[in-house]
Amino acid sequence: MSSNDYSKSRRRFLAQSSQIALGSAAAWATLGQLQMVQASELGLAEDYRALVCIYLFGGADSFNMVIPRTPAAFGSYQAARPALSIPQASLLPITPLSGDGGVQWGLHPALSEIQGLFESGRAGLLANVGPLITPTSKAAYSARSVPLPPELFSHVDQQAYSMSMGSETAARAGWGGKIADRMAAAGLLVGAGLPTSISLSGTNMWQGGAADGIYTMGGSGPTRINDTLRTSNTWSRVVPRRDAFYKLLDAAKRDSSLFTREHARISQRALDFSEFAFNALNSAPAITTPFPVAGQNRLADTLKTVARTIAAREALGQKRQIFFVGLGGWDTHDNMLPDHQRLLRTLSEASAAFYNATVELGVSDKVTSFTMTDFGRTLNNNGDGTDHGWGGHSWIIGGDVVGRRIYGQMPEMRLGSDRDVGRGRMIPTTAIEQLGSTLSRWFGLRQGDAMDIFPNLRNFGTGADYLPMLASSNQLLNEIDFRRRR
Repeated sequence: MSSNDYSKSRRRFLAQSSQIALGSAAAWATLGQLQMVQASELGLAEDYRALVCIYLFGGADSFNMVIPRTPAAFGSYQAARPALSIPQASLLPITPLSGDGGVQWGLHPALSEIQGLFESGRAGLLANVGPLITPTSKAAYSARSVPLPPELFSHVDQQAYSMSMGSETAARAGWGGKIADRMAAAGLLVGAGLPTSISLSGTNMWQGGAADGIYTMGGSGPTRINDTLRTSNTWSRVVPRRDAFYKLLDAAKRDSSLFTREHARISQRALDFSEFAFNALNSAPAITTPFPVAGQNRLADTLKTVARTIAAREALGQKRQIFFVGLGGWDTHDNMLPDHQRLLRTLSEASAAFYNATVELGVSDKVTSFTMTDFGRTLNNNGDGTDHGWGGHSWIIGGDVVGRRIYGQMPEMRLGSDRDVGRGRMIPTTAIEQLGSTLSRWFGLRQGDAMDIFPNLRNFGTGADYLPMLASSNQLLNEIDFRRRR
């Protein structure tokens, strides 16, 4: 379509929409219904997009990640965790363009690469985000006068909630999987050689329930059958084992039992995916962006494989990819200072290398990575560690991020503050659903689809479904400009 055709199409759409009052709820609903149709007309449906969830298993401590530098606020922080506070002089200063709440902020000294991404506008911080069913005050929490997320402060339940809005005992399809299903229903995943949901950290609730399943591979890439049958460094038994396996598989395909035939079908599908993905990744151009030395940063190793998979997207036939990567070790009940420094260093180096790889691939504005975790941690220390908390921070990184900003509301780092429900467990001011809905809208979903996936958003009022963190979505939603970004 020529630029002139784009202009004509845009003028036609604006003429048809001229009577819409954009500030009204009806306007937002109408825009949501028209968004996918107009995107398809102008070719946006052909655009590539990828979401990369970096899940910090164990509950990442946010209060030693982003720290106040203003003397009074730093004093409250230091008083709350005397054994764990980071020296004020060692903090890496950041200069948010908005959202600082009148406080100067700094990052843990291990986050130098993330500091660079933030200051260059390629990263934003979503403050005090966590599981919420409805806006909750300290008084409402104490009186139990509002519904609360199930089993607060429990690892398995809060992991389940952040990924699926359910609990360990009432698990639901994950919101990453639901996004994939909605994209499939819109016809944007036709022809893909692999499922849209790709996990490099095993099965997970976030991608769970996707109709086309989850493709799982290791941190270094697809695992082939020869590798699974190999013992130690001995190859002599691989071929007979492989041949025996294929004979069993062929027999299972012809078995009278429906269960056995279905098991064989799934096994064959996994084998086909493995070979297809292996060949696609190995035929893609090599990533030349510097990453940490292999084996020294496991998150960086895994994210490099994500970058290789993105590089192979055309060979894989994928216009949309949803990745899940996990990093454990964040349950810092003790030995926190050295462990947390190591984890933050791992996260910072890996995140920056991955972003730079997307620049090399020419898709930095098409790939958005973000962190999630079980929960934040207590503001006070329990000796040389912290305990399970509630609200925490998430990083949003990518070329389309409206960065150098703090979104949401930074909590006052003071014990007994108006968000503290005990020991510095901070009530979130932004719901995890708001993060998910914002990312789903950027990925291409309509407002109605996002509201279906995240029904609790209705409890938070008009506009709660979208945070202005991503430039192309801001343009699309606020200016009704549906032209392809070049």
